[in-house]
Amino acid sequence: MGGRAAEERISGVYVLERVDGALVPAPLAPQQGCSRTVRSGTFSLTARGPDVLPMYDWSFAIDAGCQSVPPGVFQGTDDVGTWHFGSAQLAFNSMKAHGAYTAALEEISGSPPVVTIVYLENSYRFKRIMRWDDPQGVVYVKFVDQFGQPVAGVVLTFTFANGLKGGGTTPDTGEFGTGGVVGECKIDFAPPAGYQVPASQANPFSVTVVEGPALRVQVSLTKT
Repeated sequence: MGGRAAEERISGVYVLERVDGALVPAPLAPQQGCSRTVRSGTFSLTARGPDVLPMYDWSFAIDAGCQSVPPGVFQGTDDVGTWHFGSAQLAFNSMKAHGAYTAALEEISGSPPVVTIVYLENSYRFKRIMRWDDPQGVVYVKFVDQFGQPVAGVVLTFTFANGLKGGGTTPDTGEFGTGGVVGECKIDFAPPAGYQVPASQANPFSVTVVEGPALRVQVSLTKT
């Protein structure tokens, strides 16, 4: 049941699908007058290697519907640690403050595996959307102005073919890169103050991520 073969069968990236049976975004009971909604979460499992232990990490965030959120309102959490598998359960050993605990694993032929974690009496169901061995690639986007100078402070969001998102902000080099599954990737960006997107440049735009050499894209902005 356990061992490296089982770890590789289960490993991958999961996304939060349901909370207490309700599809995400899912409401939680209000706290201190604040309505609360779980909008997203991720969970990942990696298999052991020659010099590494099998690792897990998970996180979810809760939006609180208050302009000023009172202290003590729970707005989500995360964890990371080591794991092993046995008898349709995952056993976790936290490297944070969660201690040792278990999660239910559901495997149905023809469907991706599902992991359900119970935290503070709420049930969080994560569904795998990427295997550990799915082909992946890297894409870099560089922003320059009309004079060819790099543009720092551009905020990017990458949405990969499997729905996973990544992103960040360009440094002084004007270039930011990230990795994800191969296939079509949609890229949204927001230029910093003092720059605008020329009419000829689509936003968002799409590229095709391939396995192998990193894809590099250059985008021109207009300095105002």
